[in-house]
Amino acid sequence: TLNIRGLNSTRKQYQLLRLLHEEQLDFLALQETKMAEEEQVTRALQPFLTSYEVCVTHAVGTAGGCFLFLKKSVPLSDVSVITDDHGRFILCDFNLMEEQWRVICIYAPCKVSEREAFFRGISHYIKSDRTTILLGDFNCICEARDRTPLTSVSDSSANVLSEIIAENNLEDVFYISKSIKKIQFTHFQKSSHARLDRIYFSSDIVNNIGSYHVKPVFFSDHCLVNVTIGENQTPRSKFNWRLWKLNVGLLKDKTFEAAVDDLLDKMVEQSGMCPLERWERFKEEVKMSAIERSSTLKFYARAEERKLQHNLEALSEAECTNPGQGVKDIENIKAQLERFQKARYEGAVVRARTQRFLCGEQPTKQALIAEKRYAMSKEITEIERNGTLTTDSTNIEEAFVEHYRRIFSLTSGRRDCEMKDLLSLMPRLDDNTREWLEEPISVEEVERAISDLPGGKTPGPDGLCSTFYKKFKSRLCPILLAVIEESYKRKILPLSFLRTHTVLIPKSEDIAKLRRVEGYRPISLCNVDYKIFAKILNRRLQHVICQLVGDHQTCGIKGRTIQTNIHVARSILDCCTDRKDQIAMLQIDLEKAFDRVHHKFLWANLRHVDIGHVLYDGVRMAYQNCSTRLRVNRNVTASIPVLSSVRQGCPLSPLLFALYLEPLCLSVANNVNVHGFLFNALEVKVLAYADDVAVFCSDKRSLTNAIALVKHFCDVSGAAVNLEKCYGFWHGSRATKPLEFEGIKWGLTPTKYLGVPLQHMHNPGVYWSEATAELKRKVSRWPNRDLSFFARATACNIFLVAKLMYVLQVLQCTRSSMQKVHRICAMFIWKSSWEPMRRDNLFRRIPLGGLGLAHLFVRKLVSRFIFLRDIEQPFMRTVLQTKLAWHLPTFLVSSCGEQPHKIGGFLKEVVDTYNFLSVRFSRDFLSSVNRKGLSNALYDTLFPEPLYRAVHRQSPGQDVLCRVKKMAIPPRAKSFFFKLHTSTLPVKAWLHEKGIFVPWTTNCLLCKTPETIEHVFIFCWDALLFWDVLQRTLKKDLEITSQSIRFLPITTHELVPYDLIMLVGLYSIWCSRMAVRNADLNPRPVEAYFVEFVTQIRCTYTDQDDLPPWVKTCEKLCENSKRS
Repeated sequence: TLNIRGLNSTRKQYQLLRLLHEEQLDFLALQETKMAEEEQVTRALQPFLTSYEVCVTHAVGTAGGCFLFLKKSVPLSDVSVITDDHGRFILCDFNLMEEQWRVICIYAPCKVSEREAFFRGISHYIKSDRTTILLGDFNCICEARDRTPLTSVSDSSANVLSEIIAENNLEDVFYISKSIKKIQFTHFQKSSHARLDRIYFSSDIVNNIGSYHVKPVFFSDHCLVNVTIGENQTPRSKFNWRLWKLNVGLLKDKTFEAAVDDLLDKMVEQSGMCPLERWERFKEEVKMSAIERSSTLKFYARAEERKLQHNLEALSEAECTNPGQGVKDIENIKAQLERFQKARYEGAVVRARTQRFLCGEQPTKQALIAEKRYAMSKEITEIERNGTLTTDSTNIEEAFVEHYRRIFSLTSGRRDCEMKDLLSLMPRLDDNTREWLEEPISVEEVERAISDLPGGKTPGPDGLCSTFYKKFKSRLCPILLAVIEESYKRKILPLSFLRTHTVLIPKSEDIAKLRRVEGYRPISLCNVDYKIFAKILNRRLQHVICQLVGDHQTCGIKGRTIQTNIHVARSILDCCTDRKDQIAMLQIDLEKAFDRVHHKFLWANLRHVDIGHVLYDGVRMAYQNCSTRLRVNRNVTASIPVLSSVRQGCPLSPLLFALYLEPLCLSVANNVNVHGFLFNALEVKVLAYADDVAVFCSDKRSLTNAIALVKHFCDVSGAAVNLEKCYGFWHGSRATKPLEFEGIKWGLTPTKYLGVPLQHMHNPGVYWSEATAELKRKVSRWPNRDLSFFARATACNIFLVAKLMYVLQVLQCTRSSMQKVHRICAMFIWKSSWEPMRRDNLFRRIPLGGLGLAHLFVRKLVSRFIFLRDIEQPFMRTVLQTKLAWHLPTFLVSSCGEQPHKIGGFLKEVVDTYNFLSVRFSRDFLSSVNRKGLSNALYDTLFPEPLYRAVHRQSPGQDVLCRVKKMAIPPRAKSFFFKLHTSTLPVKAWLHEKGIFVPWTTNCLLCKTPETIEHVFIFCWDALLFWDVLQRTLKKDLEITSQSIRFLPITTHELVPYDLIMLVGLYSIWCSRMAVRNADLNPRPVEAYFVEFVTQIRCTYTDQDDLPPWVKTCEKLCENSKRS
């Protein structure tokens, strides 16, 4: 238990999180959080929710507030919680270790009368048949020896509490614990100390009480009271060296860099040793050097802090004996510890700010990293094993190991003759292509593979990240090439290439599904050196994959997209409806498809297509004697041999799986007894995107034959079809439409295919209404994200519009539905329920004065036209020529003599798009323009130049918004400048013009003249004085005009970013004025804000390796501004 004395500070939240980590507490009762708002609580608890569930009672104003932390790894069941409305009481009932428990966290009022009433009010909760733990800040003592000085104080609430404790057979842990009590009191205040923070246990478990410890903390005047149930304290979790990974910060350390260079020199000198052994030894030595250097740096960084913590505990112990003697020393040491933590916290804040400011607030990368980190850090607390739900960590690990040992050990398959018959359907490469593939791997290929490595990825078992390889690329490339060449000679890769870790990512948020081992997706973490090798092979295979895999498979193959499959499926259903024909579409579910790839079948496939020895031997070596270890709850399991599967997470896997699945697709496509959908002599029977296989059959006999072919493929290849998860539907006129056929469930309406709801293809209004409502709900969860307008527009494009665009590419959508989405995005960007200017301006590109917000209609036009012009899939080409030739005679030519087709839905949008574009652009332009070029041309054509840009068309600095977006300044400053640039800044004159009530007067309070943008930033006394001081400090004449404050013109030869300094000055003027207008309690002058923002910018760049020379100018500005 701990009284935190307010948790609103982000720094204090950081300190509490560190305390929880250091003490490894299973339960923590926290009092006096002083947090009343739900939003405050949600934001504060976010860092803790990875490891803890938290029960909350909100403060009333700034009084009270309690949290009860329950560690997720503790297997609690039947949890129920009761809280009060005053922020002083939390009751939590649960079952643990076949025992019923009740934990009560209290924060008693300070006034005696209120405290007495409080104790009487909770007494009936304390009276229980459960094993009870009562803990918290009682704000009174029941024994005179629990305070100093030892004077008797009349406190009726203490008498009431004593009676309640006695009646319910509770015992004070302090008196019954056998631990040595070095620190008696928990609250130190001058010479009056008391044991206000206590823990009471039911008397029937007092024999199980282990250690009792009081720990002073520097961020509260109360101490942490820590009690252990059991004979021994829970052992601290030791670091698992199998999870070690290189700290990227070490790559900036000169000592470590020199050590790596020495190791590289040493490896080069060992020319007599096998390159494979040299490489493995080098990686181990790098790891040991990194560990040693990290430990040294950490030891010296923490030595002083450990000494201070030890002194704090010693002084607190002495203060219990001699009250008042060491109070000042305790305060001094706490202040020093506070400075240590402040430096560490501010360092973390600066690093976070640096990443955010310098990366241009990339919401996509940050969000994806956060999402991945959350998924990987989420503990698995319970799992079903042999039909029984287990919460034991060892049993959980064993359940996953058993499952994947069984999956990865699958070696079933039929005789070679059946395999040969199935593989005979596969094409073979010609001799010229094979000879090109067999050329030796070059150092240029290694260099390109390293350059293409993505950053921020979790490394494999060796812990070396891609940044390490990029840092030493010039020296590592020839070494890695020698390792690869030696591997081909020996027909075996280095041992570390064959070792992976497998992380388990939840497939859904359904708790019931997450209790089963099948509810997690295994992702392989390969070592980066193996990934370099795999990238080289993948690049070669990518050049020939289209000759080996038909156009029915679109996953991982350049030039093919998932949308093609959806277009084909939609077109088949449309054609069926038009011709009053019939079709059955069956979606096949291959169980654990990637994990059940039979290696023997894959090798035979690669031999048959004749891909040459470089690719064949490389792939075989990559899977020969390979193994993996599962990462479960921050632990690494025993090694599991991998006798089947292709690694999910390996660059080669998509293409290898496409080759593995191709015999199935060809067996269906080439079988004369399977009749698919026939359209003008072109027949579609099967489509595939990775393991998502769809089969189209015109009659039930064809379905029966197709399912038999799937089962035969599974028997031969080691795959498995899950008939329970397969689903099909009957479309068109048919005599009988059974709801179950061949053991598979069937429906009467189209279903979702590859994420697109085909059931809405004729009436999409319902889908778009639901999507818009979901968009509103999503945006409502982001109201106070600290993002600039630029970042908010990017977030809309990535998180909101991207998902809609995926469906919009293949499903029709009305203009009204698009406008609803646009309005939601605009409201999110402006953080307002109304729009200060014309919405069209937001869609303009950033260099042209907008925010680059995606316009759905423009994207739809581009998507429809590129689909019409560039579609290469034979079936879709035939459909377009047949159905649209009469409607687009100048673009399409068809030999089909059929009557003109009546079109609607998606195809009507295609025709309308062509007609729309053909009257605006030339045919030559449309025939050659790419997607981006067409988008830009449409934006420039459809959205006129706004007035705020037109009047300054010839002025310098037209790229100002691009520069501001990249500046390392707070997001709010960027949003401020966008309003200034677009003349939507809420000065009084602008508010009055918009019809918004302005109290008192529209004049400036200082100058008694109308408050316009020009007056605020150019002519007001505040602005005049500030610009004068700034120019004298910089020794530079700045042009302060109506145009310059909006466009921040700069010359190319200037080394100092005067545009950034000028923007910070403008923002400082505005912040100072808003502080007065909003009646802030502590308004500050312009100079104070300017110093604060410049200091922030300076700290941002200080953390970088290459410090820009103009940063010293920032220091000079701060010093001079403070003096002024």
